[in-house]
Amino acid sequence: MSMLARRAVLRAVPRARNFAATAGKTSYREQQEATIAHAAETTELWRKISFFVCLPAIAVCTLWVRNVEAEHEAHQHHLIEENGGKLPEPPAYEYLNRRAAGPFPWGMNTLFFNPKVNKDMSITDEE
Repeated sequence: MSMLARRAVLRAVPRARNFAATAGKTSYREQQEATIAHAAETTELWRKISFFVCLPAIAVCTLWVRNVEAEHEAHQHHLIEENGGKLPEPPAYEYLNRRAAGPFPWGMNTLFFNPKVNKDMSITDEE
């Protein structure tokens, strides 16, 4: 059979159109309703997970961190009482608190210097 004849025969045969609505056994509306139902079920599942798993876990972690920080604060107060009202000086290791480029324009301490927490670099520099 020549190519032209085969082409003519294939064009004469009616073709079935495969649209999405006719391809499956369910209609478009049923698919949409199934999708909406699935979304509602999934939303309810994650809502339950959030309320019954995540919120209690956050509460437990909050209480644990609060207890750890309370112990840390009690230890800090103990160290301050032992050392006459000041925290003990950390060891003067040469690799700690280096100022290779020189002091900051406002002095040896950083911009966010807190005397209760940070080491005062201006005192150690003068000594």
